[in-house]
Amino acid sequence: MPSFGQILLIIFAIMVIRFFSRLWRIRSAVMEQREQFMRQARNAEKQNRQEGDVNIVGSGKSASKPAKNSDEGTYVDFEEVDE
Repeated sequence: MPSFGQILLIIFAIMVIRFFSRLWRIRSAVMEQREQFMRQARNAEKQNRQEGDVNIVGSGKSASKPAKNSDEGTYVDFEEVDE
């Protein structure tokens, strides 16, 4: 027959396992809600754009670096010349 200390240890282990499983479920629910929010934001952004609009999304890394050339990254329209 298990002693009182062993019974307490088993009860404590069960409580710890339940705590971490609940914590994991809460984390999973928060991550799912975050993903759902991001999907909704992307869908709303796509619906708000008109045909022909250009949307450039950057990572923000280039903003911290000073530009070497002021023309870097600009669009230049050109025409081909037949020779």
